[in-house]
Amino acid sequence: MRSVIFLTCFCAAGAIFAQTGQPIDRPSAQEALGSPSFTDKDRYNSYDFCGSPLGIFKKDSVRVRLDLGMRGTWWHERDHGDSLKRSALAWNLPDLLIGKPGIMYVRINYTPTSISDNTRDFTSGAPGLQNLSLPLQRFGLLIAGQTPSGIFQMALRGKGYYGDEALEGSQNTRLIMGLEDLSATIGSRIHELVTIGMQGGAIGKLDTLRDYRNPTVHDRYFVGKIPMLGWYVDFGKPGFPFASDFSLQIATHRFVYVTRNDEDRAPIRGDSLALKWQAIGDIAHGGITYHPALCLGYWSNHYQIFQPTADNNSLDVGPDSAGRDWKISDLRLGIGTSIEFGKFGSARLEYEHSSMSLDYGADWSILPSRQKGYDRVMIGVEGSARAITAIQLPPSMEMFVRLGYFNQRENSAIGAFESEQFELVNSVDYNSMMYRYTPDFGWGSDQRVIGFTVGLGGSFFNRLLSADAHVALLSRTGAASISGTQFGVDCVYSLR
Repeated sequence: MRSVIFLTCFCAAGAIFAQTGQPIDRPSAQEALGSPSFTDKDRYNSYDFCGSPLGIFKKDSVRVRLDLGMRGTWWHERDHGDSLKRSALAWNLPDLLIGKPGIMYVRINYTPTSISDNTRDFTSGAPGLQNLSLPLQRFGLLIAGQTPSGIFQMALRGKGYYGDEALEGSQNTRLIMGLEDLSATIGSRIHELVTIGMQGGAIGKLDTLRDYRNPTVHDRYFVGKIPMLGWYVDFGKPGFPFASDFSLQIATHRFVYVTRNDEDRAPIRGDSLALKWQAIGDIAHGGITYHPALCLGYWSNHYQIFQPTADNNSLDVGPDSAGRDWKISDLRLGIGTSIEFGKFGSARLEYEHSSMSLDYGADWSILPSRQKGYDRVMIGVEGSARAITAIQLPPSMEMFVRLGYFNQRENSAIGAFESEQFELVNSVDYNSMMYRYTPDFGWGSDQRVIGFTVGLGGSFFNRLLSADAHVALLSRTGAASISGTQFGVDCVYSLR
């Protein structure tokens, strides 16, 4: 392949496609570690549930919202706190939403991000680890509109990034760019309780080595999902005692690669399928409201190795390599509840179990299929300052404190913790992606991640201004044991 054509245009919904981490839409303190997912009734909209931009009409009622903030994560060796292993720092400068509630919204955001990683090996045989840094420029644009009745809704959204990865002690770099979302979405509120929608597009990433010592050495690839199609159904409204969301996504996964002296490597293509459903209810008794919740999900990715075409210059493929295929799938179940204690605050408990499997094609028939179960537990409480009689807050002010704990066992290569940041980093060397030609590339080792979170926030002048901050202490054990810290803060201006 003498060049790689960078194509990219997505349909949004992808929270659970493997190997495609869902990027953080904004580094919000309100989405801190240990935050609830399916037990939070405020997240029962297509925006939070499956990434549909049309969900913003159900989620937001502001005319202007300006969000300035940051989120940073730092990982260290457990016994040597000064030995930084990985870090990621992202800023909102700014995140601006403006529009007319229920009619039209425009949102723009610019999020410069700095990532460092010194855990990557050289891939060409040289010993040792690489000290890599990747400054990214992230950006996004959303335009959404609907008729006053909501019978017709439409949105366009683009989110992308650009960066030049550097290797300490070398002039060589990697050009990394991609689009996380370039989508068109249409929807309709067919009933006051029911909204349906459809999305279409693609996601993609282009990664190219720049070897200044030997310009004839190449290492570049394109990976993406083109096309992606998604459908969703959102059920519920404020004040109704039951809410539910369902989504279905299908996609074609594509990978094309060239390395060394313009050597065309075999392209890989496959199909992806993802289903997700969640539901939550209201049960009120004695001034306390319980919200029992349930979540079900399934995804599968099938990969097939093909022969390259004559020029390997597009996303077309030659004949398939019979028997050289594999499939990774996951079935998960989540149960939990949130509890509201009136003016005192709330509490949440979630448990999820995930059953993953890897099945090999005929060329790897001597290898037994792999199966593994993983679990996640999340506990959180939030208390309001109004519950403390000694604190006399004016009616226009609110203050709260948040405590959270999560404990999850996960696969290090499939939707791992913070993978949406660190999976963008690549070895500044050739043959960097050869591991993709064995089925085990998509199946990592087991690891456990534990986190404790403390958050503090409040709103002022009848929620015209708000601030929210959190700090989390992290621990990860697996192939290596490391500890970490995360800090996030948001300052928001909202005009209603």
